[in-house]
Amino acid sequence: MQDRLPWKSFFDFRRGCCLIGADVSLLPIFQRLSIQRKVWLGFGLVLVMLATVGVVTWLTTLRLMRGTELVSQSRDVIEVDGRLMLSIAELESAWRGYLLSGNERYLDRSRLVKGEIVATLEILKITLRDRPDQSARLGSLENLLNRCFALYTQETEAFRKQGIGLGTVLLESPELKKLHEDIRQVYWSMNVNERQELYRRVALTRKSGDATTSVVTLGTTLALLVLLGAGKVILGDVAARRRAEDALAEQHNLLSSIIDALPDHVFVKDLKGRYIMDNRAHRQFLHLAAGESVEGKTAFDLFPHAAATLCEASEQAVFETGHAIRNREESAVSGDGAETWLSTSKVPLRDSGGRIIGLVGVGSDITERKEAEEQLKRFSNQLERSNAELQNFASVASHDLQEPLRKILAFGDRLRIKCAPQLGEVGLDYLGRMQNAAQRMSVLIQDLLKLTRVTSRAQPFERCELSSVLGAVISDLEVAIEQSAAIIHVGPLPNVLGDPVQLGQLFQNLLSNALKFQRPGHAPEIRVEAAPALDPSGLGDGEMWEIFVRDNGIGFEAKFEEQIFVVFQRLHSRSEYEGTGIGLALCRKITDRHSGSIVAKSTKGQGATFIVTLPAPTSPLHE
Repeated sequence: MQDRLPWKSFFDFRRGCCLIGADVSLLPIFQRLSIQRKVWLGFGLVLVMLATVGVVTWLTTLRLMRGTELVSQSRDVIEVDGRLMLSIAELESAWRGYLLSGNERYLDRSRLVKGEIVATLEILKITLRDRPDQSARLGSLENLLNRCFALYTQETEAFRKQGIGLGTVLLESPELKKLHEDIRQVYWSMNVNERQELYRRVALTRKSGDATTSVVTLGTTLALLVLLGAGKVILGDVAARRRAEDALAEQHNLLSSIIDALPDHVFVKDLKGRYIMDNRAHRQFLHLAAGESVEGKTAFDLFPHAAATLCEASEQAVFETGHAIRNREESAVSGDGAETWLSTSKVPLRDSGGRIIGLVGVGSDITERKEAEEQLKRFSNQLERSNAELQNFASVASHDLQEPLRKILAFGDRLRIKCAPQLGEVGLDYLGRMQNAAQRMSVLIQDLLKLTRVTSRAQPFERCELSSVLGAVISDLEVAIEQSAAIIHVGPLPNVLGDPVQLGQLFQNLLSNALKFQRPGHAPEIRVEAAPALDPSGLGDGEMWEIFVRDNGIGFEAKFEEQIFVVFQRLHSRSEYEGTGIGLALCRKITDRHSGSIVAKSTKGQGATFIVTLPAPTSPLHE
């Protein structure tokens, strides 16, 4: 058996545990574990530590028991040595008594003691067979005793032959004395060695006992500390989980409050089509009683079978494809049996791993919008009929109404030529007024036809070079420009998308107005320029151009900036400036058709600026 306990392996294990406990890199992993796993891990560590302590305790206990056995063995050896020494002394005493008295009783006693000595030597041989040093001493003692036994036998025979007188001589034999002395020395050597071994074994056994106590105490303490630490961590996790649950409950209440405040129907379903939650608007749509919930119910529990079947089919399509259904308009029946229209969106609900776990549905009541659309459709039909009637009126105006006017003008001219003397000055004045009125009526009819034909006889949009369009307009107004001595400055103009005929009408009206409304004593000066601009609609659909038409005419007050685009609205009398009041209204209608705009900026007496916005050819324009 080894003399040292395996402390090194135990302390290596304990140092390893400390190193593991000190490894902060494992803390995030431990913190990510669930509470159940932390409980199992904590109790597992405690069980491992207790098992380790148990194994070490078992080993040290075995060592202690073995040490106790060895201590008991040493004590037994010392006791047997004592009996052996007593037997040797008794043997010597019995032999001396026989030599001094010649009494055979002493001789019998010596034989009996000799047998005890031999038996004791055999016991010692068995006990000390694992002790080479003591076995050697025991062998020496046995040899000395055998010599002593042989000498005793020899002297006994001599004593029997020569009588009692020889006994005193034999007792004083130097050889016998020397033999007795050697036996005592060997015995004491054995005894001292065995006592030293006893002390060593007692000390080792005491250390083993102390070690066992230390191991049990240390292991129990560590297990208790680990258990307390695990309990603290678990209690912290439980408290954190309770706080998280409270926060989750608050978030759920907040979410419920938010979706309850929404006017749309909001609901959430699981993969089996069962409602998980909904909002107040959805429950009101279903006409549920106060406190009644839809949780756990399906569409078949709330709607007619046909409607529920369609609802289930759409939801299964969302689950299987993962594609959302957005703004699908469908008829529905509310909880009170009323037919409504809903715009429904159903979006798949996914977990953190991207798996579909349900869907979120949002439904908007569009019944009023549908009714408005129906009403708008009726109005559209009425408008189409009105437009058809207007087309008929335009056809009549362009043919039937113009014919009487032409006759009035023609017969008026004949009357002036043939009957001028008979009419006199007053009659000719009346005739002139009549012809002027007929002429104005004809111009008015022509302007109205132009206004109605903006949409009725419109041409498809195409890429238009404004420089070419404006050049043709200036060419048509050449006479008026020369008569008024006007100066026209034309800057670089862009290409736009539009109807070239209508764009020509637009700029012809603007230039005609600039030539007509000139300040007395000042020749008209007109500037036409262009600059890129944003889409006035604010939608950012494409590039737009702004064309500025500036003049130095009489201008007008800012409060009339919108009024001048209204049909038949005039700022001056016919005696001052001729015209029908339709030209600028026609301009606005043309820009509206081109998805553009026209605005006017002016100050009285300082000229006017008309800003026309038109789309570029790349703009996604639709008529």
